[in-house]
Amino acid sequence: MKVALLFRKATTDEFKVDDLIGRSGLEMVRAVSNSLKELGHVVEVINPEDLKKLLNNHFDIAFNLCDDGFFGKSYLEPHVPALLDILGIPHTGSDYFSLALCLDKYKTKQILSYHKIPTPQSQIFETGSEKLDKNLKFPLIVKPSREDASIGIHNDSVIRKKNKLKSKIFELLSKHKQPILVEEYIDGRELNVGILGNEKPLVLPLSEIMFNLPADMNKICSYEAKWVVEHESYDGTKPNCPAKVSKKLDKRLVELALKSYKLMGCRDYGRVDFRVDCFGRPFVLEVNPNPDISQSAGLANMASKAGISYTQLIGKIINSAVERMKSGEKR
Repeated sequence: MKVALLFRKATTDEFKVDDLIGRSGLEMVRAVSNSLKELGHVVEVINPEDLKKLLNNHFDIAFNLCDDGFFGKSYLEPHVPALLDILGIPHTGSDYFSLALCLDKYKTKQILSYHKIPTPQSQIFETGSEKLDKNLKFPLIVKPSREDASIGIHNDSVIRKKNKLKSKIFELLSKHKQPILVEEYIDGRELNVGILGNEKPLVLPLSEIMFNLPADMNKICSYEAKWVVEHESYDGTKPNCPAKVSKKLDKRLVELALKSYKLMGCRDYGRVDFRVDCFGRPFVLEVNPNPDISQSAGLANMASKAGISYTQLIGKIINSAVERMKSGEKR
């Protein structure tokens, strides 16, 4: 097939923004491109803003790697598949609705809670002047409600004293221009469940983030821990896969992950992130459609532990999208 590999390289000015440091994505693009070529596809890397190329080159399918949306604005990520749908170009991964819904952390939590899926207690702050819900218990974690990739999450995002909460909320409101999510901080294990496919999804071996951080650092996957190689938290949050969990917990995590994946409309591949408290109770933190699939990322690592090579992983993703296309044509 002729594949449009959709990717947008951030400009120099955009990389001056703190929460774009370390995120180039070029290695992932090369790896995905090489894998697609190895699988026999013809590949062309396309900037989604280049509509002429998208329209005129008659691609069979687009492999969507645009997690930064348009113009370096991550909240425009859902608009990329929306544009592809308008242009009539089939694509890998989740659609506009699923991406937009999962990008809104508070809406996601409301939906999960309605369907009896446990998630940490939380409150949304639109202006910062709202009174804190008396049922919320410290420590709390404060983060933008409509970002992914840990944007806006740093070591000081965990708040242990009430007198420091408002200033952090106002800081994030000013910087990110969106509602701020305040939720109870679950001081426990962090586990990730990777999923491939649609009608009969494959659950990959569970992975756990091992926190080996200095005593003055909170056990969270901050922006620095995910993206800034030079930061001490980067090496202090390495994954362990397969995670060592009891059969009971494994079964519960898989059950909740699959339910969340389907409920939020994820397609082809995804990841559900959990915190497990000291009583062994799992709580869904986030549902991630179209998660990072670079060779060093969690999903590729989980796939490798299942005996799936990186090229096979990319093949499974694009084949899953093709199967959707065919079943759609039949319907």
